[in-house]
Amino acid sequence: MSASNERKAMRVEMEALADGIISIEAWANELAEAATELSDQPGAKALLTMLRQKRVQALERRGQLAALREEYTARFHPKQ
Repeated sequence: MSASNERKAMRVEMEALADGIISIEAWANELAEAATELSDQPGAKALLTMLRQKRVQALERRGQLAALREEYTARFHPKQ
């Protein structure tokens, strides 16, 4: 794979991760609202569990994105 193609592939992957983070966080926000509305009802606990899972997923993806950005910078914008 040429350097140009590799750069493009990494940028596409970073963009996909960023979009995924936005989507996961939107889901988490919806779950938080639903859990708040159902605070005293049986389903609220399950929603809170799903909410925590989504928050963890978002944090994991943020870590992946940060690592990929560091790798991209090291490969294509090395310090002189």
